[in-house]
Amino acid sequence: MLRAFVCLLLLLNVLYGSWAQGWLQPYGFGPTPQREPQRLTQQIHPEAMTLLSPDEAKREPLRGPSDNTVCLQSGALDAAQAEAVRRLLQTSWPAESWLLMAPADGQDARLRLPAVTEALQVLLPELRAALPSGALESCPELDSKP
Repeated sequence: MLRAFVCLLLLLNVLYGSWAQGWLQPYGFGPTPQREPQRLTQQIHPEAMTLLSPDEAKREPLRGPSDNTVCLQSGALDAAQAEAVRRLLQTSWPAESWLLMAPADGQDARLRLPAVTEALQVLLPELRAALPSGALESCPELDSKP
């Protein structure tokens, strides 16, 4: 009886190992492959990534947006103007290229375009037409105090 039990366990172990390794796939048995090829297609230039040691990371200065980008912001916008600008931006601008800042105290909102590239500058005339004053000014520089 014990011998039959051990043989049965050995046979089941061999069958499970064959199934898990995919050796039974040609016969229609095997685990469902766990792959996510869509993640590979979503990668943007993974070969451009470089890993730095902690010492190198301390020496490397942080890089901001590239030199050919401009930061712009609008004047004050009331709620209706802000909603009209939001609708325009949602239809024609990438989501990460703009920020509509509304203060918590209920004052007027401001539109901020943190990194306008040359490609996005083509869309600026349409956006300026939607702004009440039509003006976009350079973003104020952040204080660099430690």
